[in-house]
Amino acid sequence: MNGRSSFGIEPYRLLKGSSIGMNNSSFQPLDWGVCIVYLVGIFTMGAWFSKRQTDTREFFVAGNRVHWLPVGLSVVVSTLSGISFIGHPALAFRYDSALIAYALSAALVTPVIIFALLPFYRRLDVISAYEYLERRFDLNVRLLASALFIGKRLLWMALVALAPSLVLGTITPIPVEYCILIIGCVATVYTGLGGMAAVIWTDVVQFIILILGLILILVLIAARLDGGLYELWRVGYANHKAWFSMSFDLSTLTFWTVFISGSALVLSDVGADQIIVQRLMATPDESAARKSLIFNAFFKFPAVLLMAATGVGLWVFYNHNPDLLTLPESEYDKIVPFFVVTQLPVGISGLVIAAIFAAAMSSFDSGLNCIVAAVTVDWYERLLKPGESDKRYLTLAKVLTFVLGATITVLAILIYQAGIKSILEESNRYLGFFGGALLGIFLLGVFTRRSKPLPIVLAAVLAVAVVFLIDSRQSSEKGYFLHPWMYSIVSCAVTMLVGYLGSLLGPELPYDKVQAYTLARKHADRNEMAP
Repeated sequence: MNGRSSFGIEPYRLLKGSSIGMNNSSFQPLDWGVCIVYLVGIFTMGAWFSKRQTDTREFFVAGNRVHWLPVGLSVVVSTLSGISFIGHPALAFRYDSALIAYALSAALVTPVIIFALLPFYRRLDVISAYEYLERRFDLNVRLLASALFIGKRLLWMALVALAPSLVLGTITPIPVEYCILIIGCVATVYTGLGGMAAVIWTDVVQFIILILGLILILVLIAARLDGGLYELWRVGYANHKAWFSMSFDLSTLTFWTVFISGSALVLSDVGADQIIVQRLMATPDESAARKSLIFNAFFKFPAVLLMAATGVGLWVFYNHNPDLLTLPESEYDKIVPFFVVTQLPVGISGLVIAAIFAAAMSSFDSGLNCIVAAVTVDWYERLLKPGESDKRYLTLAKVLTFVLGATITVLAILIYQAGIKSILEESNRYLGFFGGALLGIFLLGVFTRRSKPLPIVLAAVLAVAVVFLIDSRQSSEKGYFLHPWMYSIVSCAVTMLVGYLGSLLGPELPYDKVQAYTLARKHADRNEMAP
């Protein structure tokens, strides 16, 4: 859940205004103090790592020396953005707990990443995940994949900064533009100073704050209920909030919709996306990277379960106290911040607000460092200026970090000021277009022998176009015939089907060229390997 609310959950409705009657004056000096201590601490951590940034390998993969546990924590938190922190409990509050299926899909597909994709990355010792694609296919496929990643994450980063800022601007006296500036500027500065090491270790702190914030909300809800957590579960289950629909209807959110789309999402975000691959390359070896992936797969479940439980807890609390729910049904996506400012005690509110900042920054810094890596390694070093000194590449990377960080921050502010409501509501679904095609390219490279560069490039472009066409023919107002969460599956399937069938035309690639970069083997090879 790349964090990412990669699932298109609806907090973008927050752009439609703030009519929920929250009282900004409830944000007290102690709350301010908690937020300021957090922001200063995160900035200080980034500055501390700056003295180690002596070359591009240090800046992008922390010198390949980070322990597997902080990398695993960083992988988890980088996929849980501020949108997730707000939107996932709101999903359970509004509908049910189908989101749990995503965590189950993560555990299911992680072995594919561990045994099929990770060995190639570690063997080639890549900085960019897309270096593998040049070895397997050619430079054009590498650049296409890199462009898909960059396009996918640029918009995502603007939304990661914007969506939580809309909430923060509602529940604190800070204007939305200033919230965006705080998130963008602080994350950009510590990322530019400390590189990937700063990103990973600040993610660890942000992970702790994020989980603590959710636990505090859940505990305080249970304390207000007669019967505590048992009452929360009993009422939630009886009202179908603590469970999910098992229907196979792919036009709506059910267990199977989330499970199927979640499987593709995890494969794409964890196995084929620069944001996660770059973290895995920060570990000392393949064994450590494997442990990080296993930790992510298993800890994803309690993290997602906690978000779903928070949403169910909020529903049960307001079901028992209906007079306290002055939020219109159309604005239930704001249920978490509404509860924070109306029910949490002073100081605790500040910690939860810090958790929202933490979730947003952990995703912003992830995207920023990895987009800079893709631009520097895939485009500047490989295509535009090969053979220059590493010092020059490092200087470019640092400059790009500040330039891109500032650009994305300004973009988020402009989107907010323009009030482009419908585009923001719909834009999150586009992430699946690019991610599905990107995944399809990698799967063809790893699992097939006959796939060739030109058919794959054409297939990926066609896949994005097909999903855009499907999306143009449906809307949330008229109802879906295919839920947008399924777009990544369609995009991946079109890329693989068209790419493979097109590759059957014409001569095969020389086997000695692809043998080292695919799991597929010729029949003769398989016969030789048989006992």
